Amino acid sequence: MKLKEFEGKQLLELSNIVISKGILIKDSVQPFEGEKVFKVQTLSGGRGKSGGVKVVNYEEAKTLATTFLGSEFLNETITEILLDEKIEIAKEYYLGIMFDTSKRKPILIFSEEGGVDIEEIKKSSPEKVILKEINFLEGIQDLNSITTNLKIQEVITKLYDCFQKNDCRMIEINPLVETPEEDFFAVDCVTVLDDDARYRWPIQFEERTDNRKATAREIAAHEIDRNDHRGVAGKTFVDLDGDIAILTSGGGATMTLMDALIEFGGKPANFTEYSGNPPQEKVEKLTKIVLEKEGLNGLFVAGVIANFTNIYETLKGIINILIEKKPKFPIVIRRAGPHDEEAKEALMNAKKEYGLDIHYFDENTAMTEAAKIMVELSQKYKDGNTN
Repeated sequence: MKLKEFEGKQLLELSNIVISKGILIKDSVQPFEGEKVFKVQTLSGGRGKSGGVKVVNYEEAKTLATTFLGSEFLNETITEILLDEKIEIAKEYYLGIMFDTSKRKPILIFSEEGGVDIEEIKKSSPEKVILKEINFLEGIQDLNSITTNLKIQEVITKLYDCFQKNDCRMIEINPLVETPEEDFFAVDCVTVLDDDARYRWPIQFEERTDNRKATAREIAAHEIDRNDHRGVAGKTFVDLDGDIAILTSGGGATMTLMDALIEFGGKPANFTEYSGNPPQEKVEKLTKIVLEKEGLNGLFVAGVIANFTNIYETLKGIINILIEKKPKFPIVIRRAGPHDEEAKEALMNAKKEYGLDIHYFDENTAMTEAAKIMVELSQKYKDGNTN
């Protein structure tokens, strides 16, 4: 999960890193003296270059807040503004720690040229960027090889403490400002947390998907896996604006199936998957969430040939919700693997007894062909309801 600036600064404070003090605005701006730094709170990068950061007085802040709050900026609806303390700058530094998945260890990044994109510094002056691998067992060694400034060394040590305690995938202070009095302030912060460690987070930040707040359905789907690690069901769930509900399984199958649906003219209503042989009750919960969306014109359940997932048990979870909801729209299922004959029998029995429009296919039908059939049946269903 990526955090907004004001949220990341909360974590910095927990590790005793001095930050520029700000006032978070969600509606009106209260009168203040002097100048503050007006900062639009967004998950997108490049806000400064796009006019989202300005030094303002009270009247200017009031006008800008009216302009930004509730409006679209960098493809995001703005709900918060940070009126930040204006810090006198003598020098700016860049300081960041990120987990390198290829090396499987954190990398410390430091530069004496902060306040700009670190990637720009790497391209123009690579010699000004210091990279140092961190051994989890030993911590950061030989700080003098990074900087001889003892105050910056102290900030580095505290930032690594913050990185570890909060299960960060990356955290950066840019800029780390040195004042004329040689004090240091974290003026801006970008943080990405490991979602799998949410239960350990000291602050339970509001869930989000990309650069927007998570929907109620997304939050509910994520809860399924949170305290139940028997397989996966709902860990990945994104609401979309289509009308064909999706329940997929198996590695890259989800993307293949989504692409196929779109190519054949279908519009997915969500992006999610279940895998790793989840129990029936978890698949039931996910299916119920998937089918809660209004205006559905089909349900597509598909995946690769399973090796370990019990096809009957997982599909039984889907069948139970179909029996409960009794949807009229077509249901296309393409599954194969252990106990698939039992699953097929249960599906056909449900189809006959409850009048469900189920179409079942095994490994003899390609996933992309099943996607084509789903789109055709969905369109036929919509045409029938329109006429």
